[in-house]
Amino acid sequence: MKKVLLSIAIFSFLLLSTQSAKAQILKRLKDNVSSKVENKVNGAVDKFLDGKDSSGAATTSSTAGVKGTDSNIFANAVKDFNFKTASTLVFSDDFSEDSIGSMAQFWKTSGSGSVANLPDQSGKWLLLKEFTSYKLKSNTPLPDNFTLEFDIATQSNTNAKDLNELKFGFTHDNAINNYISDAYNDNAITSTSVHYWNKAITNSSSDTKIYNTTDFPLAEYAVGKMHVAIEVRNKHMIIYLDKVKVLDTEMFGRDQEKKYFYVSTGTELSNGAEIGISNFKLASF
Repeated sequence: MKKVLLSIAIFSFLLLSTQSAKAQILKRLKDNVSSKVENKVNGAVDKFLDGKDSSGAATTSSTAGVKGTDSNIFANAVKDFNFKTASTLVFSDDFSEDSIGSMAQFWKTSGSGSVANLPDQSGKWLLLKEFTSYKLKSNTPLPDNFTLEFDIATQSNTNAKDLNELKFGFTHDNAINNYISDAYNDNAITSTSVHYWNKAITNSSSDTKIYNTTDFPLAEYAVGKMHVAIEVRNKHMIIYLDKVKVLDTEMFGRDQEKKYFYVSTGTELSNGAEIGISNFKLASF
């Protein structure tokens, strides 16, 4: 009986030893495989970060492509810039006749605004308040065919995202009772959004149902000036921002449609950011 028990004990010991050895072998194999996989992944990541794929070939990241597009957006601007100011000047305003701190005399607003000087910018500017819309006081509709130009000055203490957004476009009437938020409310027809937060230009029309978005390097406009040039010929509208064409299509539903210009800020200006407009010029063909 003792011999039988001894045999069982020896068998059990050998079985456990074999299982332990197998477990150690499997663990070593697993560790080796994991190490190889980890090394392979790390190597691939290192090569990618160095600009090479796993085969040693050069790679291009999507972010780099976007940055390249941003930095080169002005490359062909002069060549493609076909804007010409219309021949007959209808109205111009650089706020030179307005007092600092007062609201511009030829403009009206859904909230408030004030004429001011801006650092690093010459002349006077109408500083726009957040969540506010602005229109000209004149109730005379814009000509059927015209050009409209103005400058946007920006002053941010951190980055362009503080400016949030600025919109401009045209409405059916000259009322300024409410904040004009887009092309679909308060009798608006079109809206062009300079969206500093998303670094994009968005154009929309409630007449023609146009909606398009264009990437634009707005991070460069944290502090600076942007020139806006608009050409309207009946239903068709072209818009250039610093000589870069961002729109060229029909935005109005019919010829000889009444149009009034508006500007709206975004809902927030952060960290003491300021945004203003000036050098407004309207001319007809």
